[in-house]
Amino acid sequence: MVRHRSLIALACCVLVCSMNLLLIQAQTTQKAVPLANSTAAPTAASSSASSTTATTTPKPKIKIADSDLCKKKCSCDLKYFQIDCSSKSLKTLFSKEDWDTLVNGDVIFSTIKFNNNSITHIPILPSYPVENLYLSFNQINNISLGAFQNLNKLAKLDLSHNNITTKVLDPDVFKGKYAADKYEPITTLIELDLAYNDLHALQNDLFEHLPNLEILILCKNTFQVIDTSTLVAIASLSSLKTLDMSYMEISVLPETIFHSPNELETLILSGNLFHEVPKAFKWTKNLKKLVLDENPLGDFVKGNFSDSLNTLQYLSISFLTDTTRIGPGALNVLQNLTTLIASDNPRLSSIHELAFTKNTTNPDIFAYPPLTKLYLNNNNLQKLEREWIQRWDLVKTIDLRYNPWACDCSNSYLIHTLMKEINTTTPQLTKNVVCSTPEAWKNRPLLQLTADNKELICENANQPAKDGIVLISILVGILIGIPLTLGALVIYRRGCFGLLNRINPSSPRYNRASFADDYHI
Repeated sequence: MVRHRSLIALACCVLVCSMNLLLIQAQTTQKAVPLANSTAAPTAASSSASSTTATTTPKPKIKIADSDLCKKKCSCDLKYFQIDCSSKSLKTLFSKEDWDTLVNGDVIFSTIKFNNNSITHIPILPSYPVENLYLSFNQINNISLGAFQNLNKLAKLDLSHNNITTKVLDPDVFKGKYAADKYEPITTLIELDLAYNDLHALQNDLFEHLPNLEILILCKNTFQVIDTSTLVAIASLSSLKTLDMSYMEISVLPETIFHSPNELETLILSGNLFHEVPKAFKWTKNLKKLVLDENPLGDFVKGNFSDSLNTLQYLSISFLTDTTRIGPGALNVLQNLTTLIASDNPRLSSIHELAFTKNTTNPDIFAYPPLTKLYLNNNNLQKLEREWIQRWDLVKTIDLRYNPWACDCSNSYLIHTLMKEINTTTPQLTKNVVCSTPEAWKNRPLLQLTADNKELICENANQPAKDGIVLISILVGILIGIPLTLGALVIYRRGCFGLLNRINPSSPRYNRASFADDYHI
Protein backbone atom coordinates (compact mmCIF):
# COMPACT_ATOMS: atom_id res chain seq x y z
CA MET A 1 0.00 0.00 0.00
CA VAL A 2 2.79 2.28 0.96
CA ARG A 3 4.59 1.43 -2.25
CA HIS A 4 1.59 2.42 -4.35
CA ARG A 5 1.35 5.75 -2.56
CA SER A 6 4.99 6.47 -3.31
CA LEU A 7 4.51 5.78 -6.98
CA ILE A 8 1.44 8.03 -7.09
CA ALA A 9 3.40 10.86 -5.42
CA LEU A 10 6.27 10.47 -7.89
CA ALA A 11 3.86 10.57 -10.79
CA CYS A 12 2.30 13.75 -9.44
CA CYS A 13 5.72 15.37 -9.16
CA VAL A 14 6.55 14.48 -12.75
CA LEU A 15 3.22 15.88 -13.89
CA VAL A 16 3.75 19.14 -12.01
CA CYS A 17 7.23 19.54 -13.48
CA SER A 18 5.91 18.94 -16.98
CA MET A 19 3.18 21.53 -16.48
CA ASN A 20 5.76 24.07 -15.28
CA LEU A 21 7.93 23.47 -18.34
CA LEU A 22 4.97 23.98 -20.64
CA LEU A 23 4.03 27.19 -18.81
CA ILE A 24 7.55 28.59 -19.13
CA GLN A 25 7.65 27.86 -22.86
CA ALA A 26 4.29 29.52 -23.32
CA GLN A 27 5.51 32.69 -21.54
CA THR A 28 8.66 32.74 -23.60
CA THR A 29 6.70 32.54 -26.83
CA GLN A 30 4.41 35.41 -25.77
CA LYS A 31 7.44 37.73 -24.99
CA ALA A 32 9.01 37.25 -28.42
CA VAL A 33 6.26 39.15 -30.24
CA PRO A 34 6.74 42.43 -28.38
CA LEU A 35 10.50 42.24 -29.07
CA ALA A 36 9.84 42.02 -32.76
CA ASN A 37 7.39 44.89 -32.57
CA SER A 38 9.78 47.01 -30.51
CA THR A 39 12.45 46.54 -33.12
CA ALA A 40 10.13 47.68 -35.90
CA ALA A 41 9.00 50.79 -34.02
CA PRO A 42 12.42 52.46 -33.91
CA THR A 43 12.86 51.74 -37.58
CA ALA A 44 9.71 53.71 -38.37
CA ALA A 45 10.75 56.53 -36.06
CA SER A 46 14.19 56.59 -37.66
CA SER A 47 12.61 56.83 -41.08
CA SER A 48 10.48 59.74 -39.91
CA ALA A 49 13.51 61.52 -38.45
CA SER A 50 15.46 61.03 -41.67
CA SER A 51 12.60 62.59 -43.57
CA THR A 52 12.61 65.61 -41.24
CA THR A 53 16.39 66.02 -41.50
CA ALA A 54 16.22 65.96 -45.25
CA THR A 55 13.76 68.84 -45.33
CA THR A 56 15.89 71.10 -43.04
CA THR A 57 19.31 70.53 -44.64
CA PRO A 58 20.67 73.96 -45.80
CA LYS A 59 21.59 74.56 -49.37
CA PRO A 60 25.25 73.91 -50.10
CA LYS A 61 27.45 77.03 -50.15
CA ILE A 62 28.44 78.46 -53.51
CA LYS A 63 32.14 78.12 -54.20
CA ILE A 64 32.80 81.80 -54.66
CA ALA A 65 36.15 81.36 -56.42
CA ASP A 66 34.44 79.51 -59.27
CA SER A 67 31.54 81.95 -59.65
CA ASP A 68 31.14 84.40 -62.52
CA LEU A 69 31.33 87.19 -59.96
CA CYS A 70 34.96 86.39 -59.20
CA LYS A 71 36.00 84.98 -62.58
CA LYS A 72 34.45 87.51 -64.95
CA LYS A 73 33.07 90.57 -63.18
CA CYS A 74 35.44 91.33 -60.30
CA SER A 75 38.72 90.33 -58.72
CA CYS A 76 38.49 88.27 -55.55
CA ASP A 77 41.29 88.11 -53.02
CA LEU A 78 40.44 85.13 -50.85
CA LYS A 79 43.49 85.62 -48.64
CA TYR A 80 42.57 89.13 -47.51
CA PHE A 81 38.80 88.73 -48.02
CA GLN A 82 38.52 91.54 -50.59
CA ILE A 83 36.45 91.77 -53.74
CA ASP A 84 37.48 94.52 -56.13
CA CYS A 85 35.05 95.66 -58.82
CA SER A 86 36.90 98.90 -59.61
CA SER A 87 37.28 100.24 -63.14
CA LYS A 88 34.74 97.80 -64.60
CA SER A 89 32.55 100.43 -66.29
CA LEU A 90 29.72 99.58 -63.90
CA LYS A 91 26.65 101.81 -63.93
CA THR A 92 24.93 100.07 -61.02
CA LEU A 93 25.98 98.06 -58.02
CA PHE A 94 25.66 94.28 -57.91
CA SER A 95 22.63 92.63 -59.52
CA LYS A 96 20.32 90.46 -57.40
CA GLU A 97 22.11 87.40 -58.74
CA ASP A 98 25.48 88.80 -57.69
CA TRP A 99 24.22 89.63 -54.22
CA ASP A 100 22.81 86.10 -53.89
CA THR A 101 26.21 84.73 -54.85
CA LEU A 102 27.85 86.83 -52.17
CA VAL A 103 25.30 86.01 -49.48
CA ASN A 104 25.40 82.26 -50.20
CA GLY A 105 29.10 82.04 -50.97
CA ASP A 106 31.63 80.07 -49.00
CA VAL A 107 33.67 83.22 -48.31
CA ILE A 108 32.56 86.40 -46.54
CA PHE A 109 34.33 89.47 -47.93
CA SER A 110 35.12 92.19 -45.41
CA THR A 111 36.05 94.73 -48.12
CA ILE A 112 34.15 95.56 -51.32
CA LYS A 113 35.45 98.13 -53.82
CA PHE A 114 33.45 99.86 -56.55
CA ASN A 115 35.94 102.66 -57.25
CA ASN A 116 36.27 104.39 -60.62
CA ASN A 117 33.00 103.36 -62.24
CA SER A 118 29.96 105.25 -63.55
CA ILE A 119 27.58 104.55 -60.67
CA THR A 120 25.06 107.35 -60.07
CA HIS A 121 22.68 105.89 -57.47
CA ILE A 122 23.07 103.96 -54.24
CA PRO A 123 19.91 101.94 -53.46
CA ILE A 124 19.08 100.25 -50.16
CA LEU A 125 21.73 97.55 -50.03
CA PRO A 126 20.87 93.97 -48.99
CA SER A 127 22.06 92.39 -45.78
CA TYR A 128 25.76 91.54 -45.88
CA PRO A 129 28.51 91.79 -43.21
CA VAL A 130 30.87 93.99 -45.24
CA GLU A 131 33.12 96.19 -43.10
CA ASN A 132 34.76 98.48 -45.68
CA LEU A 133 32.79 99.82 -48.65
CA TYR A 134 34.55 101.95 -51.28
CA LEU A 135 32.50 103.96 -53.78
CA SER A 136 34.93 106.73 -54.75
CA PHE A 137 35.49 108.19 -58.23
CA ASN A 138 31.95 107.57 -59.45
CA GLN A 139 29.16 109.94 -60.43
CA ILE A 140 26.91 109.42 -57.43
CA ASN A 141 24.26 112.12 -57.12
CA ASN A 142 21.46 110.13 -55.49
CA ILE A 143 21.43 108.04 -52.31
CA SER A 144 18.32 106.24 -51.06
CA LEU A 145 17.22 106.90 -47.50
CA GLY A 146 18.44 104.07 -45.30
CA ALA A 147 20.79 102.88 -48.03
CA PHE A 148 23.22 101.29 -45.55
CA GLN A 149 20.83 100.06 -42.86
CA ASN A 150 21.33 96.36 -43.70
CA LEU A 151 25.12 96.49 -43.54
CA ASN A 152 25.32 95.62 -39.87
CA LYS A 153 29.13 95.58 -39.68
CA LEU A 154 29.94 98.59 -41.85
CA ALA A 155 32.88 100.47 -40.31
CA LYS A 156 34.32 102.51 -43.20
CA LEU A 157 32.38 104.20 -46.01
CA ASP A 158 34.22 106.02 -48.81
CA LEU A 159 31.98 108.32 -50.89
CA SER A 160 34.76 110.66 -52.06
CA HIS A 161 35.15 112.05 -55.58
CA ASN A 162 31.45 112.05 -56.49
CA ASN A 163 28.70 114.59 -57.18
CA ILE A 164 27.06 114.54 -53.77
CA THR A 165 25.40 117.81 -52.75
CA THR A 166 24.16 119.11 -49.42
CA LYS A 167 20.60 118.23 -50.43
CA VAL A 168 21.49 114.67 -51.44
CA LEU A 169 23.25 114.07 -48.14
CA ASP A 170 20.09 113.82 -46.08
CA PRO A 171 20.46 112.70 -42.44
CA ASP A 172 18.18 109.70 -43.10
CA VAL A 173 20.64 108.36 -45.64
CA PHE A 174 22.46 106.97 -42.62
CA LYS A 175 19.46 105.79 -40.63
CA GLY A 176 19.43 102.22 -39.38
CA LYS A 177 16.62 99.69 -39.26
CA TYR A 178 13.24 100.67 -37.88
CA ALA A 179 12.64 99.39 -34.37
CA ALA A 180 9.58 100.10 -32.20
CA ASP A 181 8.97 103.82 -32.66
CA LYS A 182 12.27 105.00 -34.14
CA TYR A 183 15.14 104.13 -36.45
CA GLU A 184 18.17 102.55 -34.88
CA PRO A 185 21.54 104.26 -35.41
CA ILE A 186 24.36 102.73 -37.42
CA THR A 187 26.62 102.23 -34.44
CA THR A 188 29.38 100.41 -36.33
CA LEU A 189 30.34 103.23 -38.72
CA ILE A 190 33.68 104.72 -37.64
CA GLU A 191 35.02 106.47 -40.77
CA LEU A 192 33.16 108.55 -43.37
CA ASP A 193 34.98 110.04 -46.37
CA LEU A 194 33.06 112.81 -48.18
CA ALA A 195 36.05 114.49 -49.85
CA TYR A 196 35.90 115.99 -53.34
CA ASN A 197 32.13 116.41 -53.64
CA ASP A 198 29.81 119.37 -54.20
CA LEU A 199 29.11 120.12 -50.56
CA HIS A 200 28.89 123.74 -49.44
CA ALA A 201 27.36 123.09 -46.02
CA LEU A 202 26.15 120.25 -43.79
CA GLN A 203 22.62 119.76 -42.54
CA ASN A 204 22.60 120.33 -38.80
CA ASP A 205 21.34 116.83 -37.91
CA LEU A 206 23.36 115.01 -40.57
CA PHE A 207 25.15 112.78 -38.09
CA GLU A 208 22.26 111.99 -35.74
CA HIS A 209 22.34 108.32 -36.79
CA LEU A 210 26.15 108.00 -36.50
CA PRO A 211 26.91 108.28 -32.77
CA ASN A 212 30.30 106.55 -32.95
CA LEU A 213 31.81 108.34 -35.95
CA GLU A 214 35.51 108.95 -35.27
CA ILE A 215 36.94 110.01 -38.65
CA LEU A 216 35.33 112.62 -40.91
CA ILE A 217 36.97 113.77 -44.15
CA LEU A 218 35.53 116.87 -45.83
CA CYS A 219 38.52 118.12 -47.83
CA LYS A 220 38.12 119.76 -51.24
CA ASN A 221 34.52 120.82 -50.66
CA THR A 222 34.31 124.58 -51.14
CA PHE A 223 32.48 125.64 -48.00
CA GLN A 224 34.19 129.05 -47.78
CA VAL A 225 32.16 129.79 -44.64
CA ILE A 226 31.27 127.52 -41.73
CA ASP A 227 27.61 128.40 -41.31
CA THR A 228 25.43 127.67 -38.29
CA SER A 229 24.06 124.35 -39.55
CA THR A 230 27.56 123.08 -40.35
CA LEU A 231 28.77 124.25 -36.96
CA VAL A 232 25.96 122.33 -35.23
CA ALA A 233 26.63 119.20 -37.31
CA ILE A 234 30.35 119.08 -36.49
CA ALA A 235 29.80 120.03 -32.87
CA SER A 236 27.42 117.06 -32.49
CA LEU A 237 30.21 114.54 -33.13
CA SER A 238 31.16 113.77 -29.56
CA SER A 239 33.27 110.74 -30.57
CA LEU A 240 35.19 112.51 -33.35
CA LYS A 241 38.95 111.92 -33.28
CA THR A 242 40.11 112.93 -36.78
CA LEU A 243 38.77 115.85 -38.83
CA ASP A 244 40.09 116.79 -42.27
CA MET A 245 38.91 120.24 -43.40
CA SER A 246 41.70 120.95 -45.87
CA TYR A 247 41.27 122.91 -49.11
CA MET A 248 37.80 124.19 -48.24
CA GLU A 249 38.60 127.90 -48.82
CA ILE A 250 37.92 128.71 -45.17
CA SER A 251 39.41 131.87 -43.69
CA VAL A 252 37.79 131.80 -40.24
CA LEU A 253 36.71 129.05 -37.86
CA PRO A 254 33.89 129.68 -35.38
CA GLU A 255 35.48 129.82 -31.93
CA THR A 256 33.12 127.17 -30.50
CA ILE A 257 33.40 124.62 -33.30
CA PHE A 258 35.59 122.29 -31.19
CA HIS A 259 33.72 122.80 -27.94
CA SER A 260 31.86 119.45 -28.06
CA PRO A 261 34.27 117.11 -29.91
CA ASN A 262 36.45 116.76 -26.82
CA GLU A 263 38.13 113.62 -28.16
CA LEU A 264 39.55 115.32 -31.27
CA GLU A 265 43.16 114.20 -31.76
CA THR A 266 44.00 115.00 -35.41
CA LEU A 267 43.05 118.21 -37.22
CA ILE A 268 44.06 118.92 -40.83
CA LEU A 269 43.50 122.48 -42.10
CA SER A 270 45.90 122.61 -45.06
CA GLY A 271 45.24 124.73 -48.12
CA ASN A 272 42.82 127.21 -46.60
CA LEU A 273 42.90 131.00 -46.25
CA PHE A 274 43.92 131.48 -42.63
CA HIS A 275 46.00 134.61 -42.05
CA GLU A 276 46.44 133.82 -38.37
CA VAL A 277 46.32 130.76 -36.16
CA PRO A 278 42.61 130.13 -35.38
CA LYS A 279 41.49 131.01 -31.87
CA ALA A 280 39.14 128.02 -31.94
CA PHE A 281 42.06 125.85 -30.85
CA LYS A 282 41.49 126.96 -27.28
CA TRP A 283 38.70 124.36 -27.02
CA THR A 284 40.85 121.43 -28.15
CA LYS A 285 41.84 119.53 -25.03
CA ASN A 286 43.32 116.35 -26.51
CA LEU A 287 44.73 117.45 -29.88
CA LYS A 288 47.87 115.51 -30.79
CA LYS A 289 48.36 116.28 -34.50
CA LEU A 290 47.84 119.64 -36.25
CA VAL A 291 48.53 120.44 -39.91
CA LEU A 292 48.45 124.08 -41.08
CA ASP A 293 50.29 123.75 -44.40
CA GLU A 294 49.62 126.01 -47.39
CA ASN A 295 47.95 128.88 -45.57
CA PRO A 296 48.80 132.60 -45.89
CA LEU A 297 49.98 132.69 -42.28
CA GLY A 298 52.36 135.49 -41.32
CA ASP A 299 55.17 135.36 -38.81
CA PHE A 300 54.73 133.22 -35.70
CA VAL A 301 54.93 135.13 -32.43
CA LYS A 302 54.35 134.32 -28.79
CA GLY A 303 50.66 133.83 -28.07
CA ASN A 304 49.70 132.46 -31.49
CA PHE A 305 49.17 129.00 -30.05
CA SER A 306 46.73 128.51 -27.20
CA ASP A 307 47.87 126.94 -23.93
CA SER A 308 45.35 124.14 -24.56
CA LEU A 309 47.68 122.87 -27.30
CA ASN A 310 50.14 121.59 -24.73
CA THR A 311 49.02 118.06 -25.68
CA LEU A 312 50.22 118.52 -29.27
CA GLN A 313 52.82 115.99 -30.43
CA TYR A 314 52.94 116.67 -34.19
CA LEU A 315 52.89 120.08 -35.91
CA SER A 316 53.28 120.77 -39.62
CA ILE A 317 53.70 124.38 -40.77
CA SER A 318 55.03 123.93 -44.30
CA PHE A 319 54.54 125.62 -47.68
CA LEU A 320 53.82 128.95 -45.99
CA THR A 321 54.72 131.61 -48.54
CA ASP A 322 54.26 134.60 -46.20
CA THR A 323 56.12 133.37 -43.13
CA THR A 324 59.57 134.94 -42.60
CA ARG A 325 60.36 134.23 -38.96
CA ILE A 326 59.43 132.26 -35.87
CA GLY A 327 59.85 134.61 -32.94
CA PRO A 328 60.86 134.13 -29.30
CA GLY A 329 58.43 131.95 -27.38
CA ALA A 330 56.28 131.36 -30.46
CA LEU A 331 56.22 127.59 -29.93
CA ASN A 332 56.89 127.44 -26.20
CA VAL A 333 53.44 126.13 -25.20
CA LEU A 334 54.04 122.96 -27.23
CA GLN A 335 55.86 121.17 -24.43
CA ASN A 336 54.91 117.67 -25.65
CA LEU A 337 55.92 118.23 -29.27
CA THR A 338 57.95 115.36 -30.72
CA THR A 339 57.69 116.12 -34.46
CA LEU A 340 58.00 119.54 -36.11
CA ILE A 341 57.76 119.90 -39.88
CA ALA A 342 58.56 123.45 -40.97
CA SER A 343 59.77 122.87 -44.51
CA ASP A 344 59.34 124.44 -47.95
CA ASN A 345 58.79 127.92 -46.57
CA PRO A 346 60.67 130.01 -49.15
CA ARG A 347 60.88 133.16 -47.00
CA LEU A 348 61.52 131.62 -43.60
CA SER A 349 64.97 132.98 -42.73
CA SER A 350 64.94 133.20 -38.95
CA ILE A 351 64.00 130.99 -36.03
CA HIS A 352 64.74 132.75 -32.76
CA GLU A 353 67.00 130.98 -30.30
CA LEU A 354 64.19 131.10 -27.71
CA ALA A 355 61.40 129.99 -30.06
CA PHE A 356 60.84 126.75 -28.11
CA THR A 357 61.93 127.94 -24.68
CA LYS A 358 59.42 128.19 -21.85
CA ASN A 359 60.04 129.78 -18.48
CA THR A 360 59.56 127.71 -15.35
CA THR A 361 59.06 128.63 -11.71
CA ASN A 362 62.84 128.60 -11.41
CA PRO A 363 64.22 131.58 -13.39
CA ASP A 364 67.44 129.67 -14.06
CA ILE A 365 65.70 126.66 -15.61
CA PHE A 366 63.90 126.56 -18.96
CA ALA A 367 61.59 123.91 -20.39
CA TYR A 368 61.98 122.52 -23.90
CA PRO A 369 59.80 120.17 -25.98
CA PRO A 370 61.05 116.56 -26.35
CA LEU A 371 61.62 116.78 -30.10
CA THR A 372 62.69 113.58 -31.85
CA LYS A 373 62.04 114.64 -35.47
CA LEU A 374 62.86 118.07 -36.91
CA TYR A 375 62.32 118.91 -40.59
CA LEU A 376 63.65 122.32 -41.69
CA ASN A 377 64.47 121.52 -45.31
CA ASN A 378 63.82 123.85 -48.25
CA ASN A 379 63.70 127.09 -46.31
CA ASN A 380 65.81 130.26 -46.40
CA LEU A 381 67.69 129.59 -43.17
CA GLN A 382 71.31 130.69 -42.84
CA LYS A 383 71.94 130.02 -39.18
CA LEU A 384 71.12 127.22 -36.75
CA GLU A 385 70.89 128.26 -33.12
CA ARG A 386 72.48 125.94 -30.59
CA GLU A 387 69.83 127.02 -28.04
CA TRP A 388 66.80 125.91 -30.08
CA ILE A 389 66.79 122.54 -28.38
CA GLN A 390 68.26 121.46 -25.08
CA ARG A 391 69.05 117.86 -26.03
CA TRP A 392 70.07 117.65 -29.68
CA ASP A 393 71.28 114.12 -29.07
CA LEU A 394 67.66 112.98 -28.58
CA VAL A 395 66.58 114.28 -32.00
CA LYS A 396 66.85 111.19 -34.19
CA THR A 397 65.84 112.80 -37.49
CA ILE A 398 67.12 116.26 -38.52
CA ASP A 399 66.56 117.44 -42.09
CA LEU A 400 68.45 120.65 -42.92
CA ARG A 401 68.81 120.21 -46.67
CA TYR A 402 68.38 122.93 -49.28
CA ASN A 403 69.01 125.98 -47.10
CA PRO A 404 71.56 128.77 -47.82
CA TRP A 405 73.73 128.02 -44.80
CA ALA A 406 76.40 130.49 -43.74
CA CYS A 407 79.65 128.63 -43.17
CA ASP A 408 81.11 130.98 -40.59
CA CYS A 409 81.73 130.97 -36.87
CA SER A 410 78.03 131.59 -36.13
CA ASN A 411 77.35 128.02 -37.30
CA SER A 412 80.22 126.39 -35.46
CA TYR A 413 77.93 124.00 -33.55
CA LEU A 414 76.11 122.97 -36.73
CA ILE A 415 79.28 122.29 -38.71
CA HIS A 416 81.57 120.80 -36.08
CA THR A 417 79.08 118.88 -33.91
CA LEU A 418 75.59 118.44 -35.31
CA MET A 419 76.62 117.34 -38.80
CA LYS A 420 78.62 114.50 -37.24
CA GLU A 421 75.54 113.29 -35.38
CA ILE A 422 73.35 113.51 -38.48
CA ASN A 423 75.92 111.56 -40.47
CA THR A 424 75.86 108.84 -37.83
CA THR A 425 72.08 108.44 -37.55
CA THR A 426 70.77 109.41 -41.00
CA PRO A 427 73.67 109.87 -43.45
CA GLN A 428 71.30 110.38 -46.39
CA LEU A 429 70.22 113.68 -44.81
CA THR A 430 73.73 115.14 -44.99
CA LYS A 431 73.55 115.43 -48.76
CA ASN A 432 72.57 118.84 -50.14
CA VAL A 433 73.46 120.55 -46.87
CA VAL A 434 75.91 123.03 -48.40
CA CYS A 435 77.45 126.44 -47.83
CA SER A 436 75.99 129.55 -49.41
CA THR A 437 78.56 131.93 -47.94
CA PRO A 438 81.40 132.82 -47.98
CA GLU A 439 81.86 132.87 -51.73
CA ALA A 440 85.04 130.79 -51.52
CA TRP A 441 83.07 127.92 -49.96
CA LYS A 442 79.85 128.28 -51.94
CA ASN A 443 78.16 124.91 -52.62
CA ARG A 444 80.71 123.14 -50.46
CA PRO A 445 79.15 120.36 -48.32
CA LEU A 446 79.07 121.16 -44.63
CA LEU A 447 80.08 117.60 -43.90
CA GLN A 448 83.35 118.21 -45.76
CA LEU A 449 84.12 121.15 -43.49
CA THR A 450 83.32 118.90 -40.56
CA ALA A 451 85.72 116.23 -41.75
CA ASP A 452 88.49 118.75 -42.48
CA ASN A 453 87.90 120.48 -39.13
CA LYS A 454 88.11 123.79 -40.93
CA GLU A 455 88.62 126.96 -38.93
CA LEU A 456 85.55 129.05 -39.60
CA ILE A 457 85.82 132.68 -40.55
CA CYS A 458 83.32 135.20 -39.27
CA GLU A 459 81.01 137.43 -41.20
CA ASN A 460 83.49 140.35 -41.10
CA ALA A 461 86.19 138.13 -42.67
CA ASN A 462 88.32 138.21 -39.50
CA GLN A 463 89.46 134.98 -38.02
CA PRO A 464 88.08 134.27 -34.56
CA ALA A 465 91.63 133.94 -33.21
CA LYS A 466 92.36 137.55 -34.16
CA ASP A 467 89.19 139.02 -32.68
CA GLY A 468 90.90 139.54 -29.31
CA ILE A 469 93.82 141.38 -30.92
CA VAL A 470 91.44 143.66 -32.77
CA LEU A 471 89.53 144.49 -29.60
CA ILE A 472 92.75 145.17 -27.68
CA SER A 473 94.01 147.44 -30.47
CA ILE A 474 90.80 149.43 -30.37
CA LEU A 475 91.03 149.75 -26.59
CA VAL A 476 94.67 150.92 -26.73
CA GLY A 477 93.76 153.45 -29.39
CA ILE A 478 91.01 154.82 -27.19
CA LEU A 479 93.27 155.02 -24.13
CA ILE A 480 95.97 156.88 -26.09
CA GLY A 481 93.55 159.07 -28.00
CA ILE A 482 91.73 160.45 -24.96
CA PRO A 483 94.86 161.98 -23.25
CA LEU A 484 96.10 163.41 -26.53
CA THR A 485 92.75 165.05 -27.15
CA LEU A 486 92.62 166.53 -23.64
CA GLY A 487 96.21 167.84 -23.97
CA ALA A 488 95.44 169.51 -27.26
CA LEU A 489 92.40 171.18 -25.72
CA VAL A 490 94.46 172.59 -22.82
CA ILE A 491 97.12 173.94 -25.15
CA TYR A 492 94.46 175.57 -27.28
CA ARG A 493 92.85 177.29 -24.31
CA ARG A 494 96.22 178.75 -23.23
CA GLY A 495 96.69 180.38 -26.61
CA CYS A 496 99.73 178.42 -27.63
CA PHE A 497 98.21 177.90 -31.00
CA GLY A 498 98.62 181.69 -31.57
CA LEU A 499 102.28 181.16 -32.27
CA LEU A 500 101.29 179.73 -35.54
CA ASN A 501 99.68 183.02 -36.61
CA ARG A 502 102.55 185.51 -36.96
CA ILE A 503 101.76 189.25 -37.37
CA ASN A 504 102.00 190.69 -40.84
CA PRO A 505 104.49 193.63 -40.80
CA SER A 506 102.35 195.61 -43.19
CA SER A 507 99.20 195.39 -41.11
CA PRO A 508 98.20 198.34 -38.88
CA ARG A 509 99.28 198.09 -35.27
CA TYR A 510 97.07 198.51 -32.27
CA ASN A 511 97.60 201.89 -30.35
CA ARG A 512 96.81 202.00 -26.64
CA ALA A 513 94.50 204.88 -25.75
CA SER A 514 96.01 207.84 -23.81
CA PHE A 515 95.15 208.21 -20.12
CA ALA A 516 94.40 211.81 -20.91
CA ASP A 517 91.54 210.77 -23.14
CA ASP A 518 88.12 212.07 -22.07
CA TYR A 519 86.58 208.60 -22.07
CA HIS A 520 89.12 207.09 -19.77
CA ILE A 521 87.77 206.25 -16.42
